[in-house]
Amino acid sequence: MFRRWLGLRPATHLAALHAVLSSTHGLFVELGELRARQFLDHTMNRLAHRAAAAGGLVVRSDTTSMLVLFEQGEQALRSACLLRAELRAWCLDVAPDFDLPMDMGLSSGAVLCRPPSYEGETLMRASTLAAAAQAGEILLDHGVLAALPPELAARARRNTATPGFGQAGGAWSFVCDESSLPRPAPPLWVNLRSPDGHVHLSFTPDRPIRIGRDAQSDIVVDNPAISRQHAVIVWRNGRYMLADMSRNGTWVRQQATPRPVLLRRGVCLLGQSGSLSLGRRPLPWRAPDLLFGVSPPPAAGLGPGMPAV
Repeated sequence: MFRRWLGLRPATHLAALHAVLSSTHGLFVELGELRARQFLDHTMNRLAHRAAAAGGLVVRSDTTSMLVLFEQGEQALRSACLLRAELRAWCLDVAPDFDLPMDMGLSSGAVLCRPPSYEGETLMRASTLAAAAQAGEILLDHGVLAALPPELAARARRNTATPGFGQAGGAWSFVCDESSLPRPAPPLWVNLRSPDGHVHLSFTPDRPIRIGRDAQSDIVVDNPAISRQHAVIVWRNGRYMLADMSRNGTWVRQQATPRPVLLRRGVCLLGQSGSLSLGRRPLPWRAPDLLFGVSPPPAAGLGPGMPAV
C-alpha cells in the first residue's frame, strides 16, 4: 500500500494519527514500577500491530506514544476508535474498572517521506492536537473533518479551547461510538469452603485471593504437601482465574468436566463450581481441600457464615 511513498518525494493528503498515553500514574500505583513498564511495552506493541492491521504505517512508536500514517482521514479516525476499544479491552486485565486515557490528534495534509524519516506540518499538527487533547480526547483538524462522510462529520464538535489552531481552520472533538467499547463484566463472587466446614468464605473481585500454608494467606490450609504460597485466584475479564505457584501442583476438578486437571505453575479459568486438591492427587477416599462456587452477589445481604472479604 505504501510502496509508492518510499522514494525521495513528498506524498500529499495523508492522514497522521498521533496517540499518547498521557496519564500513567494510576498504572504505576496499581501494578508497581516493573510490571507497569512491562504493561506499557506490551500495550503499545499491541496497539501498533492493531493500527498496522487497520491499514496504517507506524512510523514511530515508544512506550507511551506512536505516530501512524493513513491514506485517508476516515481510515485514520476509524482506526483511532478501534485503538480505543483495544486499549479498553487490554486494561480490563489490570482491573475491572481501570482506565488508561489515550489522547489522540489527527491531521491531514502533505507528508514528506524519506524513510526512515517522515516530515511535514501535518505531523506537527497531529502532535500538537494530541498534546492539547485532555482525558482521552480525540481532536481533528479541518483537513480530516472535510474528508469524513456526513454521518461521521456530524459527530464532531468545534473545540474552541485548543490553542494554535485559530488560523488553521480550527480543531474538532470527536466522540467514538461507545457501544462498541468493551464493558466490564458484572462482578461475581467466588465462594470457597472446606468439606469439613472449617473454611466457609465468600470473596468479591476487589483483590487477589491467596491460598497456602502461610499465616498471611487469605485461606490458610495446613498440610505439609501445600506450599506456603500455593495458589492465587484473581478476577480477569469477567472470570475467576486460578494460578498455581506451588511445588507439588494443584488439581482442579470442574463440574462441567469431572476429570481433574493438574496445574504446575500454570493457570486455568474457574467455572461455576468444582473442587481443588492442593499438593496431592485427588483420590476416591480423600476429600478435596477446597470446594468452590462462582455466583452473582446475594440479592439481600449475606447468608449465615458467608462473610464477604
